[in-house]
This record gives sequence, C-alpha cells and structure tokens, in this order.
Amino acid sequence: MKVSRKILGLACVLAAFATGAEAKTYKLAHNVQPDSTAGYMLSEFAERVEEGTDGRVKIKIFANGVLGEQLDYFSQIQSGVIDLGLVNSAALENVIPAYGVVNLPYIFRTSEEYGAVMADPGVRAALFDEAGKHNFVPLGFLSSGFRSIYTTSPVANIDDLQGKKLRTMSSETYIEMLDRFGTVPTPLSFGELYSGLQQGVVDGAEGGLAGLWSAKFGEVAKYALETEQTRLTDFVVASQKFEDSLSPEDLEVVNSVFADISARSIEIADRSEAEDLQKAVDQLGVEVIQIDKEPLMKSVEPMYTEAAKDPAKAALLEAIFAIEGRELN
Repeated sequence: MKVSRKILGLACVLAAFATGAEAKTYKLAHNVQPDSTAGYMLSEFAERVEEGTDGRVKIKIFANGVLGEQLDYFSQIQSGVIDLGLVNSAALENVIPAYGVVNLPYIFRTSEEYGAVMADPGVRAALFDEAGKHNFVPLGFLSSGFRSIYTTSPVANIDDLQGKKLRTMSSETYIEMLDRFGTVPTPLSFGELYSGLQQGVVDGAEGGLAGLWSAKFGEVAKYALETEQTRLTDFVVASQKFEDSLSPEDLEVVNSVFADISARSIEIADRSEAEDLQKAVDQLGVEVIQIDKEPLMKSVEPMYTEAAKDPAKAALLEAIFAIEGRELN
C-alpha cells in the first residue's frame, strides 16, 4: 500500500509538472478599446483558446496601445518579442503593397461584397502568402465596419469638405484618398485624436463612426457623415516563433477558434457600429448627415487606374472586381 501511494503521489507530481511545463502565456497587443467590437472579439478569442487547450495556451491582452501603436508592436511581432497583434490593412500596406488594394476607397460598396471577397481563397492567398517572407503569420481577419468622416462643424456635401484638416492613418492610400476628396490629410496617432479634435489641430477625422461613442469623439465632433468610403480590415498576425512553439493540436485550436470568430466578425461589426452610432446620437447629441457619395467615388477613380498599373496590385484588383461583377474602366 505504501509503495502504491508513493507511486500515485509521484504520478500526480509529474502530471502537475508536465501541465505547468506545457502551459505558456503569450502576449497579444492591440491599440483599440477593450469594449470596442475588435476588443470584445479578441477577448473571446483568448478565452476560447485557453479553454480549448485546457490552459496550455494562455493569451494575455495588452489593449489601448499599451505596447505602442500598430507599427511599433508589429515590428516586435516580426522579431518574436511579441507573440500576436491586431494590425490593420493600412499598416500592412507599408510592408506588402498588395494590401493597398483592399484599402482602396469604395473597393467594397456593401457588406455582402466585402464578405464575398474576404472569403475567396484566391484573395486570401494573395494577401497571406507573402507574409512568411516578412516574418509574420496571419491568423485571419476581423472586420471593422465601414469607415466614414466625422467633423467638428456642419458638412452637407463634398464642397463643404474642401480644405478641412482630417485625421488619417499613416497610409499612402488613405492620404491620397483624402487629398482627392479635397481635404487636408493629417496623420495623427489614434491616441492623440481626441485632444486634436478638441484643440482644433484637426477639423475632423476619417474613421469608424462607432468611435464617436466608444472613444467619446462625439463629445467634440458632433457631425457624422455616412460617406462609407473604406472598410478597413484588421488582421490578427502572429510571430513565427509563436506558431512554432505550439503543438499541432494546440495550433489547430488556435486556428479553428479564430476562423469561427473571423467568419462572425462582419455581422458583429455592422451591428455594433450601428448600435454605437445610435448611442452617440442619443447621448452625445451627434447629428448623422446623409451625403451624396457619387462625387466622392468619382474623385478617387484615378486610384484604380494607378493600382492596375502596379504589378504587385493588378492581379488582386482584377480578382476583386471579378467577384463583385464590376469592370475596371
């Protein structure tokens, strides 16, 4: 009996040691609010991965840009210092030019078009296959809603936008788009936007209208223009070191959980965007303005022509237009 108890005790110790040795906590960085749509989905991802791997893979989330802006922590993902991160297509465009195609204004005109394009295997391959050459691994995408424009003073049409300083990300595509709209594109970090609006550094911003509520931009920017010019895609990317550290079984859990969340993200984003915008209207006094999109669409047509001349972008652009049933003029 004593021997069997010793053996049992040793077995328990070894089992506990094995579990502890296998368990590891990984860092996931993002620069959005924890209660934003992306923030909620990433929290769900972390919880389900930990549960699905019986605690072997734990993901600690660093939100609100605690580990820097996207380009800051993306470089650390490439070097393996940070394990995972939320990096949008505008930031990735600086690394892989093909991502600039999905950033083109009005490349997606409806949520249905967006969903069909992002689910297409050829499109996904065009976006993901180059990643390995740049030391990162895309897990997939999280959809944000359509991006529009919000301002601190009333705007009724494209003429009223002329000369307004609008905050944008540091993306060549976004900067050119706003320039063609007739505005003055002003790159500014997300964390500086509230004070920038408040102090008049910018007259407004290009971004998701949900931010008027979730980031309280609606306290200073009272006019929401439903221009819906882009649908910025957030990608969750991992370091090669992260992927290599997982067992095949745990990697399958990670990929499976994220694939499910990714597929649901379009509907979740659309619903959440609408709900948050309504909260901004009801509780912050934001006014929603319907604006004629046609002049805006017309102003950016040369961007398609230029993209079609770029070998790194042409094939993807043609593939997207074929899925959408459009012709490249």
